[in-house]
Amino acid sequence: MAEFLQFPTAHWAEQQPNAVAIIWKKGKEQGENSALSSSFTLFPNIAEKITWTEWQRLVLSAQLYLGKIGVNSNSLIAYQGTHRLAGLLCYCATLAMGARLLQISPMMPEKQVRSCLLQNGVKFLITDEHFADFSQDLTAYMLQANCNQIACFNLPATFTLTSGSSGSPKAVVHTIQQHLDNAKGVCELMDFKQQHCWLLSLPLFHVSGQGIVWRWLSVGATLMALEDRQDFWQGLAQSSHASLVPTQLQRYLVQTEKRIKKQKILLGGAFIPSELITQAMAQGIETYAGYGLTEMASTVCAVKMENDNVGKPLLQREVQIEKNEIWVRGAGLGLGYWLHQQIVPFINDQGWFATKDKGFWNKQNHLVVEGRLDNMFISGGENIQPEQIEKILLSSGLIEQVMVVPISDNEFGFRPVAVVRFAESFNLQAVRLLENFAKRHLEKFKLPVAYVPFPSDIQGGIKYPRKQLQQEIALQFKREKNV
Repeated sequence: MAEFLQFPTAHWAEQQPNAVAIIWKKGKEQGENSALSSSFTLFPNIAEKITWTEWQRLVLSAQLYLGKIGVNSNSLIAYQGTHRLAGLLCYCATLAMGARLLQISPMMPEKQVRSCLLQNGVKFLITDEHFADFSQDLTAYMLQANCNQIACFNLPATFTLTSGSSGSPKAVVHTIQQHLDNAKGVCELMDFKQQHCWLLSLPLFHVSGQGIVWRWLSVGATLMALEDRQDFWQGLAQSSHASLVPTQLQRYLVQTEKRIKKQKILLGGAFIPSELITQAMAQGIETYAGYGLTEMASTVCAVKMENDNVGKPLLQREVQIEKNEIWVRGAGLGLGYWLHQQIVPFINDQGWFATKDKGFWNKQNHLVVEGRLDNMFISGGENIQPEQIEKILLSSGLIEQVMVVPISDNEFGFRPVAVVRFAESFNLQAVRLLENFAKRHLEKFKLPVAYVPFPSDIQGGIKYPRKQLQQEIALQFKREKNV
């Protein structure tokens, strides 16, 4: 791993100027398959293979543009968009000039965006449209970046909104150095080096997407960025490393794209069937099960070719279990939450971050994550951990996605309801098959009292907001009851 005395893009532009920094697939034509209707019109003169010299020039030009609209090293700006290259350019340029950046999901409603900007004290909102007339300004070479000193690496840099699974989203503040520290452990475990390529498969408003970027910046490798969803499988087949959810890997294994010989896939976000690992291994793909969180700048633990645990803490991380709760600290732990426009540390009196995740150490001293402590509910006097039911239902092979939520019940207090997505359309026959499977594998009090499809109006991004889903299903049941 390199030791940086300047922002990584400038470092690699000096160290390996002609190496390919980014493979950017622009998308073929405007249409419903494009991530953004104008995605193929942005940066029309930029080639699909971008060297580190060319990327650094773009970063400097973007800094110059941001400076012209009033952004300086003391600014907190926000970015909301769907264009991969524009988002990446905004990310690198903002941090390279010493400014701070808050990422906003493009799925966030306009009213909520306005509230978020006001609440967090953001004065500039950058969107993809800001790059419509962007050009590489030659005078950018004369620009002296404000973040050339390593001291800048220890100042607040990224403001990443949590998923809001236990309330309103709040921003976690990280420094550049904390992101670099987190990246080291994953690069070491997955042998990610300069000659490799990681697919930018996740958005930058999510900490997992930022984790990919910092691994790329840490080792000076290549990043694969796709604008058109139709290019996903081809781009994945050409990448040595990727971050996926199990459903994506399942679909990838049946694709006919010609793949590079060895691939390493970091999996997270859902239960991983053991058959999936076996199938991937047969096709020359190594899988890694990971556990991470926003407060730690992404991955904390990971393990190779296993599915019933997430392994041991990675480089310079620590994990301990206190009363069934996972506590973490070490590389990647953020400065705190951005509340009332100031940083409020989130470590406890013992110096740990208490995650509210439930877990234990198995016989191999590997971490097993059971779910969220605040997701547990009581049904007829029995404690129910919804993630345990989800894991069993996913092992059926009948569904692609499931979330179990509690619904109020006069007799039992709460009863579990399974919100599911089948590989095919939601239908009665599929539900019956899943019900029969559940009866064979779940204790009676854990059996869902109903199986319903995901509401069409809930936008989940990487993962569905559980509390929002619970509220929507409760309203749905109430309407049906009143009919």
